[in-house]
Amino acid sequence: MPPAQASHGIVFRAAVYGGSGYADGNLDVLAGLQQADLPLQLVPIGQQADEQELLPPGRRRELERMQRRHYDLQRSILYQCCPAPDFDTRVEARVRIGRTAFETDTLPPGWAERCNAQDEIWPTSQFNRETFACAGVDEHRLRVMPEGLDTSKFRPGLTPLPIPGRRGFNFLSVFDWIDRKGPDVLLRAFCRAFDADDDVALILKIHKFDEPGADLEERLLFFLERECGVTLDRAPAILVLSGLLPKDAMPRLYAAADAFVLPSRGEGWGRPYMEAAASQLAVLATRWSGQLDFLHDANSFLIDIEGVRPAPRDSDRDIYVGQGWAEPSVEHLTALLRQVVQDRDEAKRRAARARRDMVTLWDRAVLAPQWAAAFQRLLA
Repeated sequence: MPPAQASHGIVFRAAVYGGSGYADGNLDVLAGLQQADLPLQLVPIGQQADEQELLPPGRRRELERMQRRHYDLQRSILYQCCPAPDFDTRVEARVRIGRTAFETDTLPPGWAERCNAQDEIWPTSQFNRETFACAGVDEHRLRVMPEGLDTSKFRPGLTPLPIPGRRGFNFLSVFDWIDRKGPDVLLRAFCRAFDADDDVALILKIHKFDEPGADLEERLLFFLERECGVTLDRAPAILVLSGLLPKDAMPRLYAAADAFVLPSRGEGWGRPYMEAAASQLAVLATRWSGQLDFLHDANSFLIDIEGVRPAPRDSDRDIYVGQGWAEPSVEHLTALLRQVVQDRDEAKRRAARARRDMVTLWDRAVLAPQWAAAFQRLLA
């Protein structure tokens, strides 16, 4: 029976609009399931339509068609991809699957109970399989389901996105400006590694900066002068891009860089690392948490950590306070930044290996059969 006419199937409740990491990952999973001709009803979480027109028109229409379908939940799989507190536990379904991730060494209060209310929990990484189990989630419910991406979109050879002020060598970092992403570590290391005379730039693509009334560039300048001890005239080039980009522009953003760097203190998966690797950039990533499922010393430059420490009480996200996250080494990142610029042959060699890994192991088409089989097992 064609999916559009099926009376039961997969009710896919997840964020798909708005350009977040959750949304991008969900769109890739949906694309793989569509290729398997599985019956899909879409129930968006959060934004209900492509208001910013970030998606191609054809893809937008496909999603709208899936939203118009209505399946009998008593006979269907309810799949929910969101933070565990947002799982809808009020509805009954034939099977309930929760997909979620967390970035520290444990879970916040109440998360394990919400996970155990599902029939299965599908974390993204081995890191989360271990942290969830240690936090009290029933190990028998846990099934690691990795996230892929479209390596035909994120690939080398694209026309770079025009970015005024680019230098001879350009690092890119893509993140929300929050403590967990390590912007303080990144800026300290970059200012130690280079100065205004170096033909090197750091491009900061900031999705969100949620300090009301504050100006991001003023905050950046204050941090450079106060925390890094660098005046503006001696600071290395730092270029700031804020807000969202259309989906077809993101691969070109990676094409505008030579390397990607993000000293995150913890990731459930780390999608920007994967996008950069698929784009054949040299990737500098923290040696801890979810990204270690697909990054290693042969395909990236891993930043040593000084230990796993409790998130401080003055962290900008209360949910992390007191939980363990990594502290990336500023000293080691400084050395790696210089190494990537000075030994470009080695940087290119690891970047080429990362690209091969993304294509052969992590493309969404490679992972789609695993996803399809997992759902078909439950639909049978």
